[in-house]
Amino acid sequence: MNQVNSSLFFLAILISYQTFAYTPSEGKVSAIIGPYLYKTNFSDSAAGAHSPYFGDIGLIAQGDLNSNGGLEIGIFHMNKLFFRESGGNYIAEKTELISVTLGYRYWMNPYLAAGLSFYSSYSIGNPVVEHSDFPLGGNIDTSARDTTEYGFDLSLQSEVWSRNHQAIILDARYSISVTNKENEQANHYALLIGYKYMIQEKYPEKPVRRAKPKP
Repeated sequence: MNQVNSSLFFLAILISYQTFAYTPSEGKVSAIIGPYLYKTNFSDSAAGAHSPYFGDIGLIAQGDLNSNGGLEIGIFHMNKLFFRESGGNYIAEKTELISVTLGYRYWMNPYLAAGLSFYSSYSIGNPVVEHSDFPLGGNIDTSARDTTEYGFDLSLQSEVWSRNHQAIILDARYSISVTNKENEQANHYALLIGYKYMIQEKYPEKPVRRAKPKP
C-alpha cells in the first residue's frame, strides 16, 4: 500500500512534465503559497500504528541567480507524526511545528526543476501520543519532544499552468531527517499545490507599442 501511495504521489509531477514552461533569469523574484499535503513515511504496524495524510499550508520565496536556477526559502506549518519502535512495540507522537527550508533550485529543462534544501523544524506545541503499544508509564521518547529537528529536502517542481506573472505549480518533496532517534521513523513526503506570482524581474519585457493610424 505504501508503494501505491508513493506512485500516486509522484504521478502528479509526471503528468505536468510537458505542459507549461518556465525560464529562470537573473533578478526574478517569485512567491508561492498554497495547500501542503504530507505524510510520515511509515508502514502501518500490526497493532494499529497508522500514518495518515495531513493538510496544511506552505509559503516559498524564490530568487533566480542566473538562467539555471536560484535560491529558495520555504516555510511550512505542520502537525507531524514521529514513530519509534522498541522490542516490537511502537509509539506514535504528533507535534505542531514550523519547518524552515533554505536551498537551491536547478531547472533541468523549462518544464522540471530539482531542489535541494536544508531544513530546520521548530516545535511550537506540546507533543500528543497518538498510539502506544507500551504499558502505562513505559513510553519512550520520540523527536516530537525535541525543540528542533534538522534534515534535508529533495524536491521536484513543475508549472502546470502559467499566464503573464502568475502560475500554478506542483512541488513534490521528500524530507530526510538527520536527527532521528534510534529506531525512529520521521522522514516524510509531501505535495504542495501552489499559486506562484512573480514579484519582480530585472529585465522585464517591454510592451509592444503600436503605431497610431494616420487620420
